[in-house]
Amino acid sequence: MNRATIALGVAAGGVVLALTALPAARAVEALQRARQTHAALAADLAAPPRAPVPIVAPGLAVAAQDAAQARVLMARQIRSAAAAGGVLVERLDPAPSGAGVAAVALRLSGPEKAVVALVDRIERNAPLTRFCSWKISALANGGVRVEGELVAAWQ
Repeated sequence: MNRATIALGVAAGGVVLALTALPAARAVEALQRARQTHAALAADLAAPPRAPVPIVAPGLAVAAQDAAQARVLMARQIRSAAAAGGVLVERLDPAPSGAGVAAVALRLSGPEKAVVALVDRIERNAPLTRFCSWKISALANGGVRVEGELVAAWQ
């Protein structure tokens, strides 16, 4: 080995070092970011579960322990209001619903003013209930029929 060979080897090593230094530095930075992300996710998993966020403001949900109880309370309220307003409840059945929400399918009929007043009362009074779908049709002698699905938050 002579000095020229050693110099050529040192020069080649310097070129390789120069060409690989920047990608290696980027890889180390990416690895550091991945480790930080992993640590943050692990901390989130280890943390106690967060309390569920209520769907509606306090006082507007049906005060029930589960969806079935909420449906019973909704049905009781609807039947009571219908009886007071002279409206016939033709059908009142449980309907499928999402988490924290109870739903009932209903069919009401009676004089137009009484049915419209009942629907208005159901949607305006607490607990907060809304028709997610509804259809109104005319009946003989000035009566109307409302069919729809009523939902209310229970959590």
